[in-house]
Amino acid sequence: MTTDFGSLKKPTRGSFLIERKGRSKDRVAAEDAQKALVRKRDGRCRYPHCPVCRAHKKLRLEVAHVLQAKGMSGDRTLERSAADRMMLLDVFTHGRQEQHLIEIVPLTDRGTAGACEFWNTDEQGQKYLVARELAPFVYERD
Repeated sequence: MTTDFGSLKKPTRGSFLIERKGRSKDRVAAEDAQKALVRKRDGRCRYPHCPVCRAHKKLRLEVAHVLQAKGMSGDRTLERSAADRMMLLDVFTHGRQEQHLIEIVPLTDRGTAGACEFWNTDEQGQKYLVARELAPFVYERD
């Protein structure tokens, strides 16, 4: 009785690492493409009447993962990095959003591509409504 072990070759040394780096590059490229869509869609800080942007012109704008943070391990499925789950915010407002001092709630099934509610936190830790959009950049009582 003979057994054919020819099909069970040992993988080349380092091939797994090369494959993993390739998958990682593909994920980063896909996420960057989604971020480019968000930058084109929003064009400026999406926070309503942003006091930081008003006081400081030419601030760096960042694409924020609004509905769910990407996390330390990244977003392997690219589900959290979809354009309808991200929004363009200035660097300081993005920091407040990551600290859960600002909450952004989409009002439609289009996610952040549609209308959203913006909530802020006061010194006592109470949440209050800043603005409600009818459409992006169109506020309820402006």
